[in-house]
Amino acid sequence: MHSTEMTPSMVRSRARIVGSGAAFLILSPFVARLLALADLIPVGASVICALTGGLVGFLLLQVLCEETGLVRCSMSRVTARTLTGVRSVDLTRIRGVRLHTSVSRGGRASHTVVVRDSNGVRIGLTSVRSQRALVRALQRTNADVHGGPHVSLAARAHLGLGDRWHRTLHTAITLLLQVISICLYLSLVLKLAGS
Repeated sequence: MHSTEMTPSMVRSRARIVGSGAAFLILSPFVARLLALADLIPVGASVICALTGGLVGFLLLQVLCEETGLVRCSMSRVTARTLTGVRSVDLTRIRGVRLHTSVSRGGRASHTVVVRDSNGVRIGLTSVRSQRALVRALQRTNADVHGGPHVSLAARAHLGLGDRWHRTLHTAITLLLQVISICLYLSLVLKLAGS
């Protein structure tokens, strides 16, 4: 392990801290509402918190473990930079693979393959090279057999190991749920601010 890499427990700890910060940002409008009820801040502060902190929190949770730069990639390990530091996932000890879908800057769907190993380390693979290494690892471990890693149907489809319609269906449902969640969140905050 290089000096820039963190141990699995450090990775999990840092991810929990940043994840907690993102959750606080999402909940900040409700905290602001309580402070407004105590006449400590203006009533409209909860709307400002929702439009800034809340949306930043949602975005942060989506990209927390996403690969921002590939450090090393081999048959047995992928090491990548993420928002919380350098993470390394053991491809010989994969426990789960799922597809994460979000909206990218251009309004199109963006897909990230999230891999979790037996140490609990997760990396959202975005580069073609890291995803190819994952495909080779899954083919070696025979992920279909009992006791092998759990790979979602959408992740299989995205990696070229399954029917493409699974990815299409996953994308449509996920984006719809994200839009509904954000609309409900904003309407709840606006309702709180108006009451």
